[in-house]
Amino acid sequence: MQHSEQTALIARALALIRSGSSERGDPASSPVQRYLDPSRYEREMDGIFREYPLALCPSISLANRGDSLAIDVAGVPLLLVRGEGGQINGFINACRHRGTRLQTAGQLNQRAFVCPYHSWTYGLDGALRGRPHGDDFPQAPAADCALIRVPTAEALGFVWAIPRAVKPDEASQFDIYSYLGRFGADLRNWGYDGWVPFHQREFANAANWKIPFEGNLETYHFQYAHKNSIASLFYDNLLMADHEGPHHRIFLPKRSIETLTEQPQSAWQVGPHSNIIYFFFPATFILHEGDHANVFTVLPEGVGNSRVLGVTLIPEMPKTEKSINYWRKNVASFWGALDEDFALGVSSQSTMASGANTELHFGATEWCSAKFHADVEARIGRSFD
Repeated sequence: MQHSEQTALIARALALIRSGSSERGDPASSPVQRYLDPSRYEREMDGIFREYPLALCPSISLANRGDSLAIDVAGVPLLLVRGEGGQINGFINACRHRGTRLQTAGQLNQRAFVCPYHSWTYGLDGALRGRPHGDDFPQAPAADCALIRVPTAEALGFVWAIPRAVKPDEASQFDIYSYLGRFGADLRNWGYDGWVPFHQREFANAANWKIPFEGNLETYHFQYAHKNSIASLFYDNLLMADHEGPHHRIFLPKRSIETLTEQPQSAWQVGPHSNIIYFFFPATFILHEGDHANVFTVLPEGVGNSRVLGVTLIPEMPKTEKSINYWRKNVASFWGALDEDFALGVSSQSTMASGANTELHFGATEWCSAKFHADVEARIGRSFD
């Protein structure tokens, strides 16, 4: 983020603090069928998750030629691999013979993909390199049996992919920075392209994929849900937000920000005195904490279930026990608070079908959560409002 924008955000926050106010938007309601309806869920998969990019793993996880990751995303089995020329290639993880998965879930390093069923063999570029008794398949020329590509990209220290087949006349490598826009430029300016993962975590979440973002796009809950963790660091129900299309940048000033009034603006830096949430639609959340970032992507696995991929990014791997302990402390603090959020989201999902509520409510300071839902609705072609 450029210094001029940092000072503008700080000045904006200080003005709100002086007035005892917060930025507000329009209140809204969310019908509980958004979290329960199977047909709606399928529209979300088709209209959102198979059309927009997701951060799926740190780039360094696929650092070397042949490093690969098999992962299911929105019902599509993906296979991501570092190719011969150093680029990331993405494929649907299905042999072109009988559809068997070429790799089980997780990471490997291999020179080629060999189907365990009949040994059809593919290069890192997805081309069919060999198959036993190939002359027996005149109806399926080798040139027509390459693995099906999916759109992929690298940015901000992550591999991104769209879980669907590349469309006719569509490039397999897409311009991710155009999609991330000015908020992506913020993070690139801080050097995210070279940051590395210190800690990774993956877990099941018994809640609809939208629920974690509702909670993490508002601060109304801080003083209550996080009263024993991070609440004392932040102001009560103070939120500042900017948007670019469906993406959010939410500025969370810490109480220490008021000490900047004693310094010239040329010395102002957001890092020590705020957290900044970057939400890249549809499901990648980056919490910038100055000298590091905590990131998670939520992958839907059913109408009431999802999976969370979490990563802590730092500028470089620690070399001393002191620095290792510093980062461990930061990881524990982040997940201590986020586990509180996720547990409350699971609790909410558990009551959706009870009949207690026909709709949920977002107040004026929860307007970013409401906007998130509006962006989802706009992309699935039907509203439940």
